[in-house]
Amino acid sequence: MLNFISAKHAQLLQKNQLDTFEKVWAYKVDWFEEPNERRGGWSGVGRISIAQEDGNAIGAFLKKQENHCRTSFLHPIRGVPTFQREFEMMQYLASKNIRAPEVLLFGRNPQGDLKTTLMTRELLGFQSLEALTETLFANQSPGKTTQRALAKAVAKFARQLHLAKVQHRSFYPKHLFVNFSNQAAPELAVIDLEKSRINWLPVLRTLIDLSVLNRHAKYWSKTTRMYFYLQYFGIKRLTPYSKWLCRLIIKRSNRVKHK
Repeated sequence: MLNFISAKHAQLLQKNQLDTFEKVWAYKVDWFEEPNERRGGWSGVGRISIAQEDGNAIGAFLKKQENHCRTSFLHPIRGVPTFQREFEMMQYLASKNIRAPEVLLFGRNPQGDLKTTLMTRELLGFQSLEALTETLFANQSPGKTTQRALAKAVAKFARQLHLAKVQHRSFYPKHLFVNFSNQAAPELAVIDLEKSRINWLPVLRTLIDLSVLNRHAKYWSKTTRMYFYLQYFGIKRLTPYSKWLCRLIIKRSNRVKHK
């Protein structure tokens, strides 16, 4: 699909002059940082506000890119725009009831070049796992119950993602978002899906994603990490297979860390 607009928000986008590729491409965005440039292409993202009739606004993130592609089995030479890959993964996750940002609009230039746009709704009430962890540990360590509730929620979300055969490939705490309003049962969402793909080998999904998370999960104690793995595997005690895999995860984490 080269163009998509959310049926639920189509009228709102039309009223804000954001309902076609051309209008969205021309819309001025204040970039979070200077667009990433490489190999003759560029890619950037900024936050915008979409006005509603009641005077309130919907927060959204608008991404634009040009000639910023990744090759694939079906497109080995020219490649596919990374935002198209992200859009397709977001749609796939939605079909599996796995939370990710809601797509408002996706579009590629009808003229046939590689200009691409992706607009997603802001995740209200969520903050990154990285920021949440910093907040929780800012003054003192949170209680065991809080730590375990968070570790369990992250573990179950990772398992749900991997059972859907998705390998995120950039599974950093800053890409996992948490709604912590109910501390007993936090909600999770995942962002930054440009590199994600379907991987049919369960061991690789687990090894690659969890080694990244293990390496960057700041403040997690050894006890919390062990509890996380038990929840991820859905077991009460490690089996020979899960022990072997945990050792690989730790070994890979340490190997990359010391490079």
